[in-house]
Amino acid sequence: MRFLVCMGSFVFVMFTCGCGFHIASDAWNHFAFSASVASVATAATCEPAESMVFTVGLGLLKEIYDGCRGTGFQISDLAADVAGAAAGGFVAAEIYMEEFP
Repeated sequence: MRFLVCMGSFVFVMFTCGCGFHIASDAWNHFAFSASVASVATAATCEPAESMVFTVGLGLLKEIYDGCRGTGFQISDLAADVAGAAAGGFVAAEIYMEEFP
């Protein structure tokens, strides 16, 4: 089941990030990437809370980098990272818990 969660996350990111979607693409990319990372980390560690914290930390580091070198720190991107991490972590935990209650 872990393999299916990882592959599903990979496919989700591949088909949603930059593939013609015009719905606030930057925020959507942040959401999709964070959901993918959190779900893979949850499947690998069986710890959804720690996986979500790790993923939000990655998003925060990215925004700090953007603030120093890129387009500027954007709280909306960080909010999309938090929402994606929560969604990915909870979904992966639910899928995993159905297999191993």
